[in-house]
Amino acid sequence: MAVLSLVAMSNSCKKEDVVPCNASADVTMLPLAGLKASISEPVPYVGQTNEYIINSAAEYHELFAGKKLPAIDFTTHTLLAGKTRTASSYHLLAQQVVQTCTGYTYAVQLAPDASPKAVSVVYYVLIPKLPETAKVAFDVQLLASGSSAEVSTLVAK
Repeated sequence: MAVLSLVAMSNSCKKEDVVPCNASADVTMLPLAGLKASISEPVPYVGQTNEYIINSAAEYHELFAGKKLPAIDFTTHTLLAGKTRTASSYHLLAQQVVQTCTGYTYAVQLAPDASPKAVSVVYYVLIPKLPETAKVAFDVQLLASGSSAEVSTLVAK
């Protein structure tokens, strides 16, 4: 009986080695030549961002307006896309996809153009296939006057 209680105690005191996750890694972004930056779904309000994780040809053809779309093999790739309504004209300056402990982050930086009229900016990136359960956070930043010193981060929808 004493031996069993010692074995039980030694097992109950065992702690699993838990390694804290504090790493992140860039995800390879693949070229997608020929895709025109036009998403058919409207974005009605300035500051609103629509986000898309596209994993099928049906979703791809439904979302992007246009008759001729470049072929994508959705068995090996995922297309991340977004559309942001801005108060004045902006263009895509930089984008990056990072894998973190909790999922993925698609970071987009938009820089202002000279035109004062409101526009919708479309951005997208083709990456290796994400797991079905993957969580993707979109981080859209509007730069002020082309400077990274002043940044506004938009929250989706």
